[in-house]
Amino acid sequence: MPTTAAGAGARRRALLIAVAVVVVVALVMAIRLARSSSSGSGAPTPSGTVAAGSGTARWSTPASSPPTAGQTPSGSISPVPAPAAATSAVASAERSSGARLGLSMSPVGASSSTSQPWTAGIMTGGPAWSTIKIPIVLANLRAGTATGTDSTVRAALTRSDNEAAENLTRRLGADAQAARAVGAELARHHDTRTRPATTTDRPDFSVLGQTMWSLPDQTAFMASMACTADAAPVRTLMGQVASDQRWGLGTLAGSRFKGGWGPGIDGRYLVRQTGIITVGKNQYAVSMEAVASDGSFAGGTAALDRLSARLPGVAKGMAGGHCS
Repeated sequence: MPTTAAGAGARRRALLIAVAVVVVVALVMAIRLARSSSSGSGAPTPSGTVAAGSGTARWSTPASSPPTAGQTPSGSISPVPAPAAATSAVASAERSSGARLGLSMSPVGASSSTSQPWTAGIMTGGPAWSTIKIPIVLANLRAGTATGTDSTVRAALTRSDNEAAENLTRRLGADAQAARAVGAELARHHDTRTRPATTTDRPDFSVLGQTMWSLPDQTAFMASMACTADAAPVRTLMGQVASDQRWGLGTLAGSRFKGGWGPGIDGRYLVRQTGIITVGKNQYAVSMEAVASDGSFAGGTAALDRLSARLPGVAKGMAGGHCS
């Protein structure tokens, strides 16, 4: 029999419905397949990764010991917004140097419970490198295994001598014992979040030097250490750093500081400093770091020179700091 118009319409509607069902099923299967593929392939982003340069270039470091429950991992971004002057200073130094920078500051003597350091810039932390020598020395002074006039202490702080620092570390004990002593010293100075490293997958470098230390945590430590009586010998030596290491904070009159630097696993150098600067009648704790566009040590120090020149202007817009 010939097909009626009504019958033909019904078959077209049935065909359209069937096609729609097939399309929906195909889409669902495609989405599930894509999710499965993305979750089961490729390497995860390394812990402690900090963007450096442009494009896909990255600077990566080993992860620190995992924090205990309820604690923020060292290297996390500070929740405190940076002053506009600081953001502008970092941006200007980045433009003129081509480096990636990070800056954290706080008035000295500020308690972590009342004044949290802020962070400006894309860089927020990384391996401590030789800046960890400050709490290593403090731990030795407290343990009675060194004095402020010890030639080994002087070498570690003024020349960043690695052999001297290793000697001081071993005076504290094996890696785990030394890490506990250094961690206790950090906690005494308002840094309860950083976990000193006890192991490293980079045997060519010191274990404690691979401690992940965020800029705001380091600044909180420095703001407290700037005013404690037992740290006076350390502060004195931080004002006597060798001339070939007086870049960055070392270009500012009256500064007391310690630098640290080393290559990431891709060979790009992280260059960092922490210290105390004086602006007028006030003092400020500062921590900063750089990775140059070419990944060189020289490029990193040059970038910190440019940023340091802007620090007095940043400090003038902050609350004054002094030891009571």
